[in-house]
Formats: sequence, structure tokens, C-alpha cells
Amino acid sequence: MGTHRSGARSRGVSKGPVIAVVAVLLLAGAVFAWFQLSDRAAQENTAAASECVEGDATLFVTVDPDIEAPVRAVADKYNASKPQVRDHCAKVVVTARPSADMVAGLTAGGAWNGVLGPQPALWIPSSSRSVEAARVPGLIEGDPTPIAASPIVLAVPEELRQALDKAQTTWADLPRLQQGSLSAIGVPNWAGLKLALPAGDATLAVATAVAAATSGTDPLTEQAAQTGQVVSAVSGIAAGAPDADTTTALTTIAAPQPAKAAIHAVPATEQQVQAHGGAAIFRPIGSAPVADHPAAMMSGQWVDQTQNLIASVFAEYLRAPEQAQFFTTAGFTTAPPATGPGASRAALEKVRATLDNPVLGVQSTVLLDTSSSMSTIDGSATRLATVIGALKSTMNVMPPDFGLGVWAFAKNLDGTTPYDVLTPTKALTDDHRTAVLTELDDVEAAESRTDQAYPTLLAAYRNAVTNYVAGKSNSILLVTDGPDDDSTITGQKLLADLTAAIDKSKPVRINIIVIGGAGTQTLQALAQQTGGTYTKLATSNDLSFGTAMVQALTTP
Repeated sequence: MGTHRSGARSRGVSKGPVIAVVAVLLLAGAVFAWFQLSDRAAQENTAAASECVEGDATLFVTVDPDIEAPVRAVADKYNASKPQVRDHCAKVVVTARPSADMVAGLTAGGAWNGVLGPQPALWIPSSSRSVEAARVPGLIEGDPTPIAASPIVLAVPEELRQALDKAQTTWADLPRLQQGSLSAIGVPNWAGLKLALPAGDATLAVATAVAAATSGTDPLTEQAAQTGQVVSAVSGIAAGAPDADTTTALTTIAAPQPAKAAIHAVPATEQQVQAHGGAAIFRPIGSAPVADHPAAMMSGQWVDQTQNLIASVFAEYLRAPEQAQFFTTAGFTTAPPATGPGASRAALEKVRATLDNPVLGVQSTVLLDTSSSMSTIDGSATRLATVIGALKSTMNVMPPDFGLGVWAFAKNLDGTTPYDVLTPTKALTDDHRTAVLTELDDVEAAESRTDQAYPTLLAAYRNAVTNYVAGKSNSILLVTDGPDDDSTITGQKLLADLTAAIDKSKPVRINIIVIGGAGTQTLQALAQQTGGTYTKLATSNDLSFGTAMVQALTTP
């Protein structure tokens, strides 16, 4: 009898297909997981890049206080953009310090003065004049480009502005107005200009403008800055200038009854005057100085390549048109175009030195050797004629407030006296100038071969001390082709007697020019002792002689 399968038992499933399906699913999961890990790794790499894998880098920027506000605002905007430079997170930190203090700190050498704040990789002073003052090898890269500007003007009361403008006042007129009165320009109830000169770039800029206008040399050169005309002009605005800082001066100018005020004018940027209010702006005729605020990239050992690059990027960011509103809102103009080099560092230093130690002209006595050897032919004329011609030419460039006198010396020119006072030493008014020229026209070489330069020099020195003129550079100029002194005064006695005659409160400088002669150690020592010059030349028929004459008689 046959049997049947039970109805409750199901048919079995083959294992091979199941294993295949599972393998496919596992492979798909692995692929998906690989792509997920790859995406995550890419995201992590991107995140690492956004977090600046090279770390943070700080750019320290020092600015002059007058432009601090807009630069700080631009720096805040720059920092908010989370800038990256060479895989560094860049940050700008702004410190404000006066430009003059920074110049002193940057050029001092040695350890950095921490009072000035962090040592900057980017410095924005008030003007290119400050950059020139800080020019030492290896400190500043190239020629810094300005970021914003403001003209330097004179802040004055409105009544005075109208009078100055009507009189077409130039920079060269300021010394005369400072030392005289304002009646010449229609304000008779006012005294002199009373121009305050606070320490700072604006004052240096105005003094340099006065110097350039006076000399006719723009930009001002070191040679022009050393001339008597320029020293006298700069001294004219500095001597007796009211003592006040810029803010105090602006407040005084804006007060009621300006004619009776202690200050009538002060140099300042146009931005400063407008921000303070109450004072009018006057621009003297002539080249107008500017506070151009150059961005100077520093190249000292404290600046690495990354900071240097950030400095370059931020300087360009400051000059971008998008930032112009920060500066114009604060009263500045956009950066001026390059105008070429301004006054040299040496010229600026001379102007600054004159501001600090003003000298209102020169008071000089010329001792002219007329011994027979001065009749020697030098070129196309006698040595004496050449010297007299150079003296006349020099006198032509000496302003009326300079003092000049002439003595001739040889031997027994006036009885037993070895010298003859041709003209006393006094201001070169028209009458005195004519008298000097007349006397020089009559000078002739004496018959004596020897001279008595030593007793003449001693007498002239004692006379200069007795008749000392305060506020001027008092000096003696001895011009000789010897000396061939045969007097009883030896070199040692001359040194002793002249040293005894020195009055430190009345300094008199002795300048010596020796033409063709041997000169003496005594004369050289006297020039050095009194702060004068000793010049020895082979001939008078040379430009260097005329230059020596001009420098001796016009340099305070």
C-alpha cells in the first residue's frame, strides 16, 4: 500500500540565491559608507582650511592721532571680514602715537621703547616729512604711498583772514608780519602776527614753506636751508612765537576780541581746523604743504614675510574706493597723486634746528688783509680785487637786517695801528650798504710785505663782544693770504688773550679763509674754539672761494 507526503510540511528554499543577495547588499553598503567617509573627510579638510591651518597673524599698525578714527574704523571692517593671508587668520591692531615720537623711537637704535606701543609693521605718520625724518638704512620699504590727505593751512580769526587775503600774503611775508605789525595789511589795531608754532608736522611744514618761498628753491635743498636768508626767515617766525599746543591755540583764536588775544594764528591741517570750529582758514600764496599720511611698510628684523604681506594687503585695502567714505566723513580728502620728492631729510633737519634755535640774522665784521702780497695776480685780477668783488657779491644777497662791517689790516695802516675801520658793523640799510661799497672801492694794497693779523684779530674780537647784538649770530671773518705777522703777539699769547676775552653769554664765532698762504695752527685752533670755520684755498680765482665767503657771512 503506498504512502503520501504530509500536507503540513513546506517545500525547502535553495541557499545559493540568498547568499548572493546578501553579498550584493553588503557590497552596496560598503560603497555607500566609503562615499560617506570621503565626503566627511573633504568637509573636515575644508573646515581645517577655514580655521587657518597656519594659525593667527597680527599686523600692528601705528598711526598719527589725527587720522586714528578713520583708520581704526577701516581696520574694524577689515577684521570683521575674517581675512586670510597665506593660510593665516589675519588681524589688524591699531595704535595711535604722535609722528614725532615715532620718528625718535624708530631712529634711536637699541631696544624698542615700549611706551610707543607694539613695534609696527605698518606706520602711517602725518606726512611724508616724517617718513623722511625716519629714513635710515633698512627701516622703510620704498616710497610709501599716501592713504588720505589734508592741506596744511593757517587758522586765523575771520577779520585777519580777510586782511591777509586782500594783501595777497605769501609764505615769505610771514616773518615780517611776525616780527613787525599788521598795520601794513590794514589791521592797525593788532600787534604782530602772533603766530604760534606748536611742535609737530604742521609747524615744520609751514616753516619749510617759508624757507622755500624765501629762497626760491622748491623743494627745499640742504644748501638753501643753510643760507642766511632762509635761516633769518625761519627764525623770524620762530623768535618770540607764542607758546601753545594746537588745541589751545585754536580755542584762543576762536575767542571774542581776537585783536587782543595772545595768539592770532597757528599752523594746522584743514581737517583739524574744521573739526575744532570757530577759526577761519587762510592759505598763503605759494606751494601749499599737505599732510598726506603715507602708509610706510617697515622692513625691520621684527617684521616677518607674513606680516609684510598683510601690511601690503591692508594698505591697499585702506586706499580702496570702498573705504573713501571713512576718510571724507572725517574731513580728509582722498589720497593725493604722487608729486615727486619733497624737501630732503637734511633740509628738514636744518629747518627744525632753526625753529628750535632761532637766530635773527648775522652780525659780522670782515678783516681784510691788504698787505702787498694781496696784489698778486689771481686769474685776471689781483687777489685783493677778487676778494673785494666776492665781498660785494655776498653783500648783495644779505638782507637788510644782517649786520656787516669791514676793517682793512696790514701794518701801520692808521699811524702805528695795524688796522683801519673802514665801516662799523651795523645793519645793512641802504645808506650803510652804500657806505660799505664806497669804502671798498677805495681799498688798495699796502706797501708792507708783512702784516699784523694777530693784534687786529684780538682787537676785532674784543670789539665784537663789547658791541654784541643779541638774537643774531655774531662773527668775525678774517681773509688773508698769510698771515705774515711780525707783531709782538705770538700765537700762544693770542690764544691766551682771546680766551680771556671770551664771554659765554656773548658768543662770537671766528671764521678764517686763507688764500694761497700757509695759515697757522693758531688760527685753526681759534676757529675751532669759537665754533667757526677754517678754510684753506690755493687761489681766490675759484668758485670755492666765493662759496666760502657766502657761507661765512650768511650762515647764522
